[in-house]
Amino acid sequence: MSEPTRRDLLKRAAVLGTAAATGGALAAPAWARPTVQAEPEQTTTRAEQYGVLDVAVIGAGVSGAYAAWRLLGPEAERSPLLRELQRRRSGRLAVGLFEGSERVGGRLFSKTPPGMPHLHAELGGMRYVSTQPVVPDLVNHLRLPTAPFPVDEPQNLVYLRQRRFTQAQWGNPKVVPYRLPTEIRGQSPDDALLSVIERFVPGAGSMDHRAWDKIKPTASVEGRRLYDIGFWNLLLDAVGQEGWSFLRDGLGYGSVVDNVNSIEAMEASVADFVGSPPPQYLLLRDGYQTMPEELVRRFKAEGGKVHLHHQVRRISRETVDGEQVLTLALSVWPQGRPVKIRARHVILAMPQRSIELLDPDTFLFASDQFLKDLGSIIPRPASKLFLGYDRPWWEEIGLQAGRSVTDLPLRQTYYWGVEGRQPGADPANRNALLLASYNDLSDVEFWNELLNRPNRLIPVAVTRPPRPMDAAAPGNLVEEAQRQLRELHGPDARIPDPTVAYFQDWVQDPYGAAYHFWQVEAKSWEVMPRMRHPIADANLYVCGSAWSTGQGWVYGALTQAELMLEEHFGLPRPTWLPSGVYLGP
Repeated sequence: MSEPTRRDLLKRAAVLGTAAATGGALAAPAWARPTVQAEPEQTTTRAEQYGVLDVAVIGAGVSGAYAAWRLLGPEAERSPLLRELQRRRSGRLAVGLFEGSERVGGRLFSKTPPGMPHLHAELGGMRYVSTQPVVPDLVNHLRLPTAPFPVDEPQNLVYLRQRRFTQAQWGNPKVVPYRLPTEIRGQSPDDALLSVIERFVPGAGSMDHRAWDKIKPTASVEGRRLYDIGFWNLLLDAVGQEGWSFLRDGLGYGSVVDNVNSIEAMEASVADFVGSPPPQYLLLRDGYQTMPEELVRRFKAEGGKVHLHHQVRRISRETVDGEQVLTLALSVWPQGRPVKIRARHVILAMPQRSIELLDPDTFLFASDQFLKDLGSIIPRPASKLFLGYDRPWWEEIGLQAGRSVTDLPLRQTYYWGVEGRQPGADPANRNALLLASYNDLSDVEFWNELLNRPNRLIPVAVTRPPRPMDAAAPGNLVEEAQRQLRELHGPDARIPDPTVAYFQDWVQDPYGAAYHFWQVEAKSWEVMPRMRHPIADANLYVCGSAWSTGQGWVYGALTQAELMLEEHFGLPRPTWLPSGVYLGP
């Protein structure tokens, strides 16, 4: 019997869903059930009134919201394509933004805990780097308030192999419980990783994205291209198993040193974590989700239409009055009412898994090149648990902000903030928020086993409505987190019962992952342009962070959306984004 092809696997995925295996909690104590704040459901499909839409954008995450907003922005008048579409309609462009769930934002998901109106639990993306392309410029243009995002503070804890010490003690080999090779002994995990990367790419710490893209096709070690080597394999040869374990445990992320494309992993590590000078992180004071929400607000103000609860099932090609259009078959929830929408251009602002869940008869899947490019990335799971308390108990043991790191399944704990210290807050309010666990890879499944969910052996048809983003955290999961927090922080920590708890696992459909990494042998500089327009004779485009330089970051989603709009819609660069900013291949 021959091996199943990826197309065969796509067909199976379209018949059976995986929410039962990876979904979130179905039951939780009352304090862990926040009310979902969603826009009112649109029970009618207003797109029908246009006949054929000019552009249908699928997915209201940050890349879809950005693309829709830009299409109706002032630069549209300078695009020959969009001017022609306007002329044919004798008026404003007809652009529809379709979202299968009840909310805008995708993997930007901010929850405001009760009693903490100025703090926001970031269950998805939570920060950006001041030097990232597009993001700081867009934040300034939208006038979204920001604040510093501290990470590795010297007084914060490290708890590895049942040994507790502080971030300031990384340089003391007598304290760090690993038998490290001489080359990285006495270094922090960040410094050690950078030193290893610079063995293979000299000067890597100060390289920008343009410089990385220049060397990716040719960078090699012992005659092998770095993009053909798994990063885990490379690190194991460089620093041994003990050194690799030190990096995995101390960095707080298993995915950073996993067996992904080496050259891409190096660039991501330098840009996101270990570059010189060290990255300066920022957050949005009102929650990261406010970025796509503000983009959608401006899109609607320009006449754009947003359709929540509209889940795309199939995309096909059709000729209407001599014009080739794309036909979208959708289900409108909660009833699952079938609707067909036609559009001259379609933008899929969707991650890998969401595309895989389209009906296998979708014409995209007839292209072997598209299927190969679709599979050029690896989905990576991650989950977050936020706990709220009536006081910042961690300050009683000398911790203020930033993170502590452990090899316990918690992995990373961030001391998020105190309500009374936020701008405009009541100074007497002592309620405090903790990112108790930020974890990835195998640690995600540890927490998933504590979720209340249906029997995972029973397959669930994908014709179900999208699961509401309720962020429920069951009591047994919270109890286990409390136990690990006590172990991480030691006997002097007096940890009270939490007042609120939120949990989000991004493996659940239709997301399939928290972020993605490039596969070994993938040539990102070739795949990214192809994915932006995967079928040469179809007006269909793909954008988002999955196939980008900044996988897992908002800047990856925005750069791909901007490049797609410039290349295939003829949109000039917006005035708020400097023309010399490099956006990638």
